Amino acid sequence: MEGNLKGDIKQLFSKYGTISGKPSIWGAFRILLVKPGVQAVLAYRVYHKLYKWHFKLLAEFLSRINYFFNGAEIDPGAVIGPGCRIWHSSGVVIGRGVVIGKNVSIFSNVVLGGIGHSIFQHGSPGYPLIGDNVNLYTGAAVLGPVKIGDNCTIGAHSLVLKSIPENSLAVGNPAKVVKCI
Repeated sequence: MEGNLKGDIKQLFSKYGTISGKPSIWGAFRILLVKPGVQAVLAYRVYHKLYKWHFKLLAEFLSRINYFFNGAEIDPGAVIGPGCRIWHSSGVVIGRGVVIGKNVSIFSNVVLGGIGHSIFQHGSPGYPLIGDNVNLYTGAAVLGPVKIGDNCTIGAHSLVLKSIPENSLAVGNPAKVVKCI
């Protein structure tokens, strides 16, 4: 399920490209130069590879640089499938154990992470598993060991603490399934 640059570029050009889906070299250059969400995912691909090769300190350092320049905090230990799109990278947080499927769209201020642990709070450890073709709208938070099924949409400012079945629309705080597609 792990993503690759080829899958990202294919998905990117199918959305940002011309009518034929094949942008000019200048169009491709513009996308890479000015879209921070694209830059964040591409940088992640590089430092995730370093993380897998056990250059963990270097990977962590590069993730901090990515955060500084693009506003998306993507941990090197997260697993992101091909075709992930971060439309607005500001405030996006993707934690260490998160697994994201193919063709997932993420908007600004989305948080994907574990439930915070402290000496005062004990809960089940774990991170979200996001299925394929999922849309996570602005301000959505998916926390803990939950699974978001394939082809789901999580509405803006929703808090997901329980698993969501496939082909669903979930909204609210806490999120509830309001429509099965």
